[in-house]
Parts: sequence; structure tokens; C-alpha cells
Amino acid sequence: MKFMTKKYSRKDLMKITIEEHLKCTEYPRVGATIAKDGIILSTGYRGEKKGIHAERVAIEKLNNEQLKDSILYTTLEPCVSIQKDQSVKSCSDLIIESGITETVIGVLDPNGTIYSQGYRKLLENNINVSFFNRKLREAVEEETFEYGEIHKIVGSGKRRIPVVNSGTSLDVQFSENDSRTIKLRWNTLQPNHNCVDLLSSNGAVRIASGASKFEDITDPMVFRFPSHYARMKKDMIAIVKPSRATFYVLIKLIEIYEKDILFKWEMRNY
Repeated sequence: MKFMTKKYSRKDLMKITIEEHLKCTEYPRVGATIAKDGIILSTGYRGEKKGIHAERVAIEKLNNEQLKDSILYTTLEPCVSIQKDQSVKSCSDLIIESGITETVIGVLDPNGTIYSQGYRKLLENNINVSFFNRKLREAVEEETFEYGEIHKIVGSGKRRIPVVNSGTSLDVQFSENDSRTIKLRWNTLQPNHNCVDLLSSNGAVRIASGASKFEDITDPMVFRFPSHYARMKKDMIAIVKPSRATFYVLIKLIEIYEKDILFKWEMRNY
């Protein structure tokens, strides 16, 4: 694809990169743009070439001279090598070796195995890193992941989320058409002990002792020992109902990984 020699501002290049990621037909959506002196050299999006990440798509359209001293805009933090012997070079490694001098990132990857590692690796290898402005980051976050906003869950469902550093806070909304919300937080992940802490307001959290599925629970208040947190292990079910809430959420921990957890939830009126 050939581009005119029009010069774009950094903000315009961020918007163009978002336009690329909106072309994706699968999640997570990722778009990339490579520019030099404000002039677009190439673009790419995840799925433009089957199985190829957006950054690689854009990089492979250019030669070494074109890439030298260029800036890469990408809506999602570049990936890092997950396995020592993986056959495909990570996007972070590709960027480092390409001659690109700066990477502008939309959002950091919420996948706990990648979160901040691509960002750190680029910095450690003398690649300047900056980020999209706040409004554009919010736009990227809403459109990148299949479930939308990573700090919000709605209705009932299943999600895998990172629990790294300070944990992950969530707003639990009853439904798309019902804005009632409960706040909770996953924290203190201990994969070696197969447990993670679920926190909410004081007295809001109960363990559904003895229950193995949501259908076993007919009244959340029959379970004793309300607390502000529950130390959850795999297959445990917790009930979160703050004192003034008119609904409650059931949460079952399905799996614990090194930096992530998988859980499912269900909303119920009280």
C-alpha cells in the first residue's frame, strides 16, 4: 500500500492506528502504523496476514533503510517471547532489531504473562516508549478486547484476568440495561499455594461452603462468617453482597495460573 507524503501529527497517527485495529475481525484487535517525520511508511493489523501480529505485518512491508529511525505506533503492547525455544521471534525482539527508535503504545497487555514485559524490554534495549493520550487509550481499551473494558464485568459470564502487582479491581454491573454496581478486587495471587484473595467492602464476602455449583445456592445469607475478603482456591464459590446492595454476585474460581486467574460469575437479585 502506497502512502502520500502528507505529514501527520502524533495524535493523528494514533487515530490512524486505531482505524487499523478496527479492521480486525478477531480479538484482541491490534493495529500498527510506522511513520518517520510524520509521514506514514506502512500500516498493519492483526489478521491482515493470517497468524501474523500487526507490528510484524507493518515491519515486513519495509526495508532496513525505511525502518531506520522510524516510529512504530501500536494499539497493544508488543508481545515478548513466552518460551525460550519458540520458533517465531516476538514483536518486541523484531522492533529492537529493526532500527525503529520509538514505540508508541495504546494499552499495556492485560495478559499476565505479557503485562509490562514488552514495555520493559523495549526500554532496556534503548527504544523510547510513550503512550497514546488518555482519551485514545480509553477508546483502544473498549475496542481491543472481546469483553471491552478490562475493569468491568456485566451480567453473567467467564473471564481470565491478570492479578499482578497491586491486583485487579472490577466493577460488577448487573446487566447492560441495569447500572447497579458492586465493586470487588482480586489480590494477593499465590499460584504456588493455589489461592488468591477476593476483596470487597466490609462484611460483603461470604464463602459458599459445601456448594459446588451456582444452582446449589438458593439464599446467599444462609452462609455464615461474612468478611471483607475470601481466600479462594480452585472450585470454591464466593458470594459478594454489600449491605445496601439489592443484588449479589456469585463467583467461582475455575483456574489459577502464574499471573492470571480464570473465574465465572452470575448475578442475582436479592
